[in-house]
Amino acid sequence: MHSNGIPQFFGQGNVSLNSGMHQGSMYNSGSYAALEQGGKCGGGRPCCSASSRFDTFNKGFKHEKDSLDFLYEQSRGPRATKTKKEVESSSVEDKNKKALLIVDPEKYNHPDFVTEYKDAKFFVIKSYTEDHIHKSIKYNVWASTATGNRKLNAAYREAKDKEEYCPIFLFFSVNGSGQFCGVAEMIGPVDFDMSVDYWQNDRWSGQFPVKWHIVKDVPNNLVRHIILGNNEDKRVTNSRDTQEVKLEQGVQMLAIFKNHDAKTTILEDFDFYEQQEKAMLDNRQQLKVQYAHAKTQKLVEASEAVGIMTQISDTFAQAVHLEETKDKEISLKIEDTTSAEKASAAPVKTEEATPKTAESGNLLKGSG
Repeated sequence: MHSNGIPQFFGQGNVSLNSGMHQGSMYNSGSYAALEQGGKCGGGRPCCSASSRFDTFNKGFKHEKDSLDFLYEQSRGPRATKTKKEVESSSVEDKNKKALLIVDPEKYNHPDFVTEYKDAKFFVIKSYTEDHIHKSIKYNVWASTATGNRKLNAAYREAKDKEEYCPIFLFFSVNGSGQFCGVAEMIGPVDFDMSVDYWQNDRWSGQFPVKWHIVKDVPNNLVRHIILGNNEDKRVTNSRDTQEVKLEQGVQMLAIFKNHDAKTTILEDFDFYEQQEKAMLDNRQQLKVQYAHAKTQKLVEASEAVGIMTQISDTFAQAVHLEETKDKEISLKIEDTTSAEKASAAPVKTEEATPKTAESGNLLKGSG
């Protein structure tokens, strides 16, 4: 939290998300039970109560901007606001009916899901919003940070080079949720050139295909006892994005996820996230239209400015031309007047000269 109380989110390496990071966080998963009591969540962060955290949802999202901002700090959907009685009274059919048009709930949490492997790779995946988990389940893809993508891609290549089958399982958790939300398998390499428009922030490039096997809310306290020797003997709940989990602990976590009788899953909130995705895409489209309109307006204004300058230049040129024409006309008139005056003055001089010549002749005769 900033000193002014505004939430600040960070990506891997303590880099602010505003600088271009995607999934992952420096924060621990924390305890949602503490959050519900208005206490602390992950890493000792002060958190708001569940009722105030989902206040925007309860207001019905009257303002699109508010609802979009809400997504950026959301660790759990509206199911988190339900009371224990409401959760227990909801049937599985009721919980899944809103997701039926988007995904098939029968595809997940199979009782025959295999949890024992001679060789496998496991990683903890951290997302800073549950909305991205919705997108991953819906589109069967995931995108980590640039560093995370390279790390997972290297693991996938290494697993494929082995003679025996070596799956890569990903344990998904949302920062501040106090739980894991499921397990997916990485089933393809990272496409570093792929960019999509359904993440909340469109700066991320690179993604890889995944297959979700388990979709259920698994509280942190069920796996908090698992210690990672390859991460300074920290609890698995104290992991950063793409933290590797060794085979023994990974298999243990798979069994816990499979056998946990979950009361809630993100599938219950799929309709909620669908509405938010539509609002986000509509907002982006509106911004694109506004940008295109502004760009067109600038071109029109620039064109009009050029037109005005051209008109001014033409007018100025015409004025100069008229002035030059007038000057020429005046010069011609002056020349004509001068010529006329010279022409009228010439005979007078001749007549005046003639008597003097005659007079001179008579003088010459007289003198003779």
